Amino acid sequence: MNLSDNRALSTALPTAGRWGFGGHLYGLEPLALPAEPLARDSADDPRLFAEADPSAPDVPLPAYDAATGAELVPHDEGEVERLFWFRWITGHQTTFALWQVLSAVLDEGRQPGADVDGLSRIARCLVRTYSLMLLYASSPPQALYERVIRDPMARQHPNLSGSWARDYTGVRPLIRGKVSLGGEAAAADLAFECGLNERIHKGIAVRVVPSGVSLLLTPGVRQKTRELRRETLLWLYDGIFLTTRVPVPYATVVRQLLRRVHAIHLDVSANGLYPACAQNTAPEPAELSTDDVMDLKASFTSTLHELTILIGAPAPTPGRPPR
Repeated sequence: MNLSDNRALSTALPTAGRWGFGGHLYGLEPLALPAEPLARDSADDPRLFAEADPSAPDVPLPAYDAATGAELVPHDEGEVERLFWFRWITGHQTTFALWQVLSAVLDEGRQPGADVDGLSRIARCLVRTYSLMLLYASSPPQALYERVIRDPMARQHPNLSGSWARDYTGVRPLIRGKVSLGGEAAAADLAFECGLNERIHKGIAVRVVPSGVSLLLTPGVRQKTRELRRETLLWLYDGIFLTTRVPVPYATVVRQLLRRVHAIHLDVSANGLYPACAQNTAPEPAELSTDDVMDLKASFTSTLHELTILIGAPAPTPGRPPR
């Protein structure tokens, strides 16, 4: 599939620190991913950013334009809800694309002669960005989360579960500590990031669902899930997050990922991780207040910037030296 084959798919990368995502402020865009992760090979598109600006550097995270920051701050209840719905949907889409790239990195690390320490560094940044997306997507106060996110999700399916996320399969062994990548030091750094990710996941559950009762465990309706095939649940989950499965090339996966990273960067630059327009009166859970989690939150912009550098340049292909 060439980029021109699907005009509904936005792949142009931004070249200015202004909003250009979704057709309107905090709008949504469809995401197209392959059914299975592809090899980390950009030979089909040797310069990922040429379409946006042939003279632009290979770092597609433009500086935040503070002069336009006021436009990105919600001014009424409807805009606040749209902001958090954007965070929920786009944060998940970004995570799906991150998982695709991470799966490709892990697969490359299993190949003979692979630069396992270099790949481990990329994997660490991907996992760290995944942790940030968990925080970002789940940033509304608990009451807003119930009304704007949890209730609409329950209307889609009363037992909606993240276990239906198709792209997580390839990265689950790494996150759960079943596999490693890199030499001793690099593997230890990556393992730490995976452990932090698991703790953040648990802390978010405490933050947004204090009762501890997820949709999957909602009493009285759990048995309904068993009436649907596994593939149906995967398809349903994709549909909720505006994700479709088509044979797009790896470079297009990266383009879509970076396009979302840019929009998220603008949002957080203007509103912060926890926007003042919807202040949370409840204290932050202890799991999300440790020094390492606070350091992660403070690294939001620098981590996204590192990500664009690490995945933005095409991966070396056989017979062609790295640039």
